[in-house]
Amino acid sequence: MAAELFLLAQLSDPHVNDDDEGPALALAAAVRSVAALDPAPGAVLVSGDLTEHGSVSEYERVRELLLGLTMPVHVLAGNHDDREALRKSFPLPLAAADSPSADYRYVTRCGPLRLIGCDTTLPGRDDGAFGPDRLVWLEARLTEDRDTPTIVAMHHLPLPTGIPAMDALGLSRADRVAIDELVAAFPHVGRVVTGHVHRAVVGTLGGCAVFACPSTHLQLALDLREPVRVKLVPEPPGFGLHIAVAGELVSHVVPVGVVSQA
Repeated sequence: MAAELFLLAQLSDPHVNDDDEGPALALAAAVRSVAALDPAPGAVLVSGDLTEHGSVSEYERVRELLLGLTMPVHVLAGNHDDREALRKSFPLPLAAADSPSADYRYVTRCGPLRLIGCDTTLPGRDDGAFGPDRLVWLEARLTEDRDTPTIVAMHHLPLPTGIPAMDALGLSRADRVAIDELVAAFPHVGRVVTGHVHRAVVGTLGGCAVFACPSTHLQLALDLREPVRVKLVPEPPGFGLHIAVAGELVSHVVPVGVVSQA
């Protein structure tokens, strides 16, 4: 039975920081948890905010910590990332390279799955956007292959969370509607996965399940009243585990530090 499984692990929002060792230690613990999975994941996705300040030294530390993973690692740009520095530390294929200021986006194969990494970032801002150009790019990538089960990955969650302070830093309603309509037209999209919100959140978009991954470090407080201030709290960290099995795609949240036998 185990030979029929394909695992894609998802880490998110480590925010590795030159000024604070805590995020790096937390990422190291998450990497150990992923590395201990049996069977091992075929690939790992890090869904944005790899660093706190986007500095070269922070990206070097992230790369060093991820060396504990022997499988391919794919990353996304988050609002705390710097695209140029991210490209230098995690180069894209030449066909996707464009210019240092261009979107950090790509398509790659992960076992039986196709992973499309989108860029929702706006340089210098914490909120995101998915305007017409990005929508056209995603539609073209989905049209290229309508048969392979596909995961669409982006940093910003294309759904409201009900947490006002975080929803102010998400995607606009117009963007969410546009993504909803696009995903609905491509039933081979099995999951939309994101980071950014620092807690496990699930919903649906265009008839497709949407999964937001918890952070490997601090989590977002579930405060449904606070309209302005984002509050991060030391709730238990975790990571996502997306499993392709028997023609289905299922997603789990795994606590860091717990060795799971998938």
